[in-house]
Amino acid sequence: MDRFDPGLSEQGILHSKTVAAFLGTRKISAIYASPLKRARQTAEPLAFAAGVELTLHDGLAEADRNNHYVFAEDTMTDPIEWAKFQSDPIGYLGGNHAEFVTTVLDAFQTIRNANHADNVVIFTHAFPINIVLADALGLDGVLNFIPHYCSISRVKALSLNATKVISVNETAHLD
Repeated sequence: MDRFDPGLSEQGILHSKTVAAFLGTRKISAIYASPLKRARQTAEPLAFAAGVELTLHDGLAEADRNNHYVFAEDTMTDPIEWAKFQSDPIGYLGGNHAEFVTTVLDAFQTIRNANHADNVVIFTHAFPINIVLADALGLDGVLNFIPHYCSISRVKALSLNATKVISVNETAHLD
């Protein structure tokens, strides 16, 4: 496995196909994904099923993009590492907190501006999801939610600068 940019596990591949089946019946005008392999591989089945080109956006990448991939499950089992992670999660993954938040919100704004009246699907990672949801809900921090792998969180762009959260961490499609 590539520790810098791992692909999906067998279960992840199955989940990506489940997501494609679940969302593939909806009208989708654009699909965006982080350039990291795990997000691309999750997005590809839906892009194929929907007949929509997959657009990669660097601003959707996870904070660990330039560092070794960190398995959250491993970090949570070590109390010392977990405490370090919780004190500065973006820094722990090798990023700069302020720059990362700005990059993610700028990426989301760019996608929203380009597709303001359309149904768009974005495949990204835990911290970008948290940042967008926290911004929409007026929350502090970047670790308010622990998204399940292949879960769906829905937001609606009310205007070019306002976002409404519809749902967080849907997983019924994975059952």
